[in-house]
Order: sequence, then C-alpha cells, then structure tokens
Amino acid sequence: MLFATEIINKSPVERLVSLWSKRYNPDLSSLSIDKSKIMSSDLIKTASLEGREETIAKLKRLVEINCKCAGIQTSALFSYIPNIVNLWESQRIAQLVGQIYDRVLDVYLQQSPSPQLIAEIREIAAINFSDYPQKASTIPGLEISAIKQLSKGLEGLYQELRQQYLSSRDSRAIGFMSTQFHLSSRLLINRMTVWERLFISPYFKFVEEQVCIPWQRVCIAATKHEINSPALGIVQQLLPVSLDIAKEVHRQAVRLNPNHRSLRGTLDAPDVRASSIRDVEMFQGYLWLCVLEGNTSSVEQELLPLCKMVFPSINVTWELVEQLLPLLVAEIQLRVKPEQMNLVQPYTEAMEKLFSVAG
Repeated sequence: MLFATEIINKSPVERLVSLWSKRYNPDLSSLSIDKSKIMSSDLIKTASLEGREETIAKLKRLVEINCKCAGIQTSALFSYIPNIVNLWESQRIAQLVGQIYDRVLDVYLQQSPSPQLIAEIREIAAINFSDYPQKASTIPGLEISAIKQLSKGLEGLYQELRQQYLSSRDSRAIGFMSTQFHLSSRLLINRMTVWERLFISPYFKFVEEQVCIPWQRVCIAATKHEINSPALGIVQQLLPVSLDIAKEVHRQAVRLNPNHRSLRGTLDAPDVRASSIRDVEMFQGYLWLCVLEGNTSSVEQELLPLCKMVFPSINVTWELVEQLLPLLVAEIQLRVKPEQMNLVQPYTEAMEKLFSVAG
C-alpha cells in the first residue's frame, strides 16, 4: 500500500509530495476558545524529546487495549453485515493495527523539533491562535522526512493488513478497516492532553488515510509526467484545497438532503460529517489518480465496487452517492480554468456514467 520512499526524491513528484505533506498540519480545531492562548512553555515541554518520551510512554501502555476496544466497537457498528470478519480476523486486525500505532510512536519520537524551532517558540511569550492564526506554523506538522520514515517503517505491516482484510470473505472489510483506525485514533487522542494532540494528531491522520485514500498512488502516477504536464499542474493546484472542497460538497449535500439518515445518523451528525468529508476526499484522490494514469480502471475496479458494497449496507441511498459527483465537479469547476476543466471532464463524466449505471 505504501510506495518506495525513493520516489519522493524524483522530480516532478517532489512538489506534489510537499503539498501532500501539508495535509498533515496540526488541527487547531481541537482548541476551544478558552484554550486558544497557549503558553510557549507548554508547547516546548510537549515538543521536546523529554515531552515526547512522556507522551509515548503513556500511549504505549494504552495502544493494545484501545485498539482492542476499537475493534469491539467496530464489530458492533458493522454487526448489520453478517460475517464481515470472523472473530479470529478481527483479533488479528486489532493486533496489526496496534503494531502500526506502536511504529508510528517510534517515528514520532525520532521527529523531535530542531533546536531552531524550539528557539522560535521560546521567543513568543504566548500564542493566541484566535487573534494570530498564522502562528499555527510554529507547531510542526508531518514533515517529508517523517513521511519517508512512516512509509518505510509501516510498509510491511500495511501489506500484511491488506492481505488480512482482502482474505476476508466480504470485500466490505475495507470499511471495517477504516472505521477500526478511526476509532483507535479517537480513543487514543481522548487520553492525551490538548498540547499532545496538536503534535501527534497529524501522524494519526496519516495512518487513517492509508486505508482508503490513494494519495501515495497519486504521487507514484505523477512520476510518469513531465514537470510542465497540464494534468500534473491541475493535481498540484487542487490537492492543497481538497479538504475545503470536501467540506463544501458535504455542506451542499446536507442542504439538498436535510432528511437523509443512514444507520449512523443524519448527514450533519459529527461522526457522519467526518466520515462523509473523508469519503469526498477519497473520491478526489481516485479522480486525480485517473487523470494522472489516463484511465478510470482504479474507479471501476476499486472505488465503485467499494461504494456499491458499503453505502447501501449502511442505508446511504445511491441517489446521494450519485449526487456527490456533480457537486464535486461543480466545486472543481470553480477553481480551475476552462481549458483545465476540459482535461478533467472526460474522467468526471466517465465516473458519473459508471455510478449511474451501477445505481
């Protein structure tokens, strides 16, 4: 599932990987208004090697039990799908997920901030993110060096995990997998301080996205393009705003479907909102994969079958699924020139046709 880290050093993919890494900047939404003023001493203590060692020591004790608890919760959520994974499979999946989080914590420790960054933080008596949101850059996100380490360190575990859920009798197990990671991350994050969450959440987000969003494969496909490729230019232009696009698509979907309710709740329920936004980002990832590869095979063979299996099973209407693509196209159209849209349009039309026929 993960690509060789040497690919990161190849032009023209370097800029794309740099943009991709910016997806994993700290999430300041975890700060409530009364905590928007953060003392630099708190940041320095948490970011330091000693602070990271304390965080890791705490989480290492919690990983195994919380991943098992997440597995139990996931099994309960997916109980409407008979035998999606058996007991042995779910236990093995929880074990592998736990090993992945252990490896992530090892990389987190190795990515301690530089003395220069610590000095920059120390210069500020207090950081008020409500008044000065640009100060968010003071908090390090997931650097490219960390992506390299994570890619190399997790590759074997992800391959084993992929074999595990692909060997399941039900292909909807990928939905089981993404939920397992989401719940594992949430349980662990709930045990951390607000300062620890700022630093480690980007690592957990990276781990979660590997299951269902093909950003790494997009980077691999980019290596086949020249640096001035129009297709590559579009992806580089829109990748940084993929989350904004997904949020707007979700907002429009809520407006158009105020009474829609899946097994997990209404479209504007917090958990449903989070998973819906992730789904729209998944659609974007597959669209850019099509554009860079020059075909829609990944949608035909992976995305469409997954959607056909998962969404109806949780009472998400196919009409809503079909609606996402035109909404996504409209948002993309607002952000590109007409000649760029002409390049994207054959793939969006092909995707819309595939989903229409499937419905």
